[in-house]
Amino acid sequence: MKKVYVSPSATRKAGYSSRYFLHLKRELASYFEVLEADNAPCIMQSGALLRNSFKADVAVLSFVENIAFHKLAVLQTCIAMLALGILRLRKCRTVFIFHNPSPHQGGNALSRALTDKLFRIADLVVAHTENTASIARERVGEQKVLYFPHPCEAPVSAPAGARTDVLIWGTVLPYKGVEEFVSNGAVRASGLKIKILGACPDPALAERIHALENDNISFEQRRAEMDEIASNVAGSRFVLFPYLPGSISGSGTLVDTLRFGGNPVGPDVGAFAELSQHGLCRVYADISELLEILHSTWSADPARVREYLSGNSWTSFVETVVNRLKENV
Repeated sequence: MKKVYVSPSATRKAGYSSRYFLHLKRELASYFEVLEADNAPCIMQSGALLRNSFKADVAVLSFVENIAFHKLAVLQTCIAMLALGILRLRKCRTVFIFHNPSPHQGGNALSRALTDKLFRIADLVVAHTENTASIARERVGEQKVLYFPHPCEAPVSAPAGARTDVLIWGTVLPYKGVEEFVSNGAVRASGLKIKILGACPDPALAERIHALENDNISFEQRRAEMDEIASNVAGSRFVLFPYLPGSISGSGTLVDTLRFGGNPVGPDVGAFAELSQHGLCRVYADISELLEILHSTWSADPARVREYLSGNSWTSFVETVVNRLKENV
């Protein structure tokens, strides 16, 4: 059986912060022998990529460009470039999952060099939004690009937790715009009850958000289990994604919100805009439009949500990728 390597490898501290790669490995195991199937943590992502570049027959690569922001970035970038070259020399079938137009950190010369290399060696570029698919088509042509919406798990029915108007959940990072949202004067005067639930790896950012708490705004700075998140989503009128413009395109948190029965609201970009066309998400262009939505009675149609989730399952996604690889021989 051919061997597949999925990047990134698990890390020492968090394992996988996203279940995306656990689902990906699980489904790929139906077609390949999965390298690092035990999810043992690596010391350096570039080292794991280099080690597996000698073993893999198929490489499914995500966020390799982010190595440019890791410790010893120049050294790690050189190692990663070497590993990508080895994959090409060995004629390893390579899938580049192009998640976002640019890294959340903003991009630099090293990340751009890695992205360029990924586009050059990829046999298939996977995009989860039409935005990233369009960029990929300009780089490698139509034939090498597969557009498939962010894969979904099955819907979950959870008992409603404490009632709130607006829930913001997931890891709290600068690009997600949480601080900007809760510091806005119109938001603070709106009377909306807002709950933020998520770990924040940036102590200074966490401190600034805590300073903005009041009777209507609360910040629970911790990583919650998925059943607790599902309960919080079920108890919220809206789940908000106040992401700042720039790097964001797709969102696993968005599709999780749908499967928990939530009513997502986000900026008019990427997956948010695409889901809004199906009536599954509301989008906004500015703060006044956002507040109008948050005071409305809109909710996503459960039947449409179920149809969307079932049509974009993880099993279907990986099957589609494998079949496209066979076609692009």
